[in-house]
Amino acid sequence: MDHFERLGQPRQHALDRDALERAYLERAAAAHPDKVLSDDSSAKRAAMEAAAAINEAYQILRSPVKRAEYLVKLGGRDLDSSDPSVGAPQMPQTFLLEMIEHRERVSEAQAQGGLDELRDDVEDQEGQALARAVAALTAEDVQAAARHLVVRRYLQRLLDEIDELD
Repeated sequence: MDHFERLGQPRQHALDRDALERAYLERAAAAHPDKVLSDDSSAKRAAMEAAAAINEAYQILRSPVKRAEYLVKLGGRDLDSSDPSVGAPQMPQTFLLEMIEHRERVSEAQAQGGLDELRDDVEDQEGQALARAVAALTAEDVQAAARHLVVRRYLQRLLDEIDELD
């Protein structure tokens, strides 16, 4: 059972947040380990595992980024894997050169006191990458969505580096 099924949601990126939360609260309450009345340790363990699975599903589905990455994973691409056939797509050399240029811009911005402006620019690019990934998912193009999510991850790491300097 995937996280969408577990919380009774359609397998798509666009979800009604209120409906998602209601479904989570209903299922979490129903599966709570304290509801197990018997002293059977296997029944209590099963209830704890069910509650943990419901919590994990909610944590992933409530985050637009995690939800997009999960949909890509369901589509056969694991962004946390380096396996060339099912893992994160390899990025072209031009993209990697762009990331090097971004890092150089970070050094320049730090020296000139322009980290806030650079952060805003990179944040916009990160948001655009996520929007392109969502559009690709809507068009059922998992490969394109995976590429855009890898770009988003690179940009998020760059944002983290900027935050460390700020």
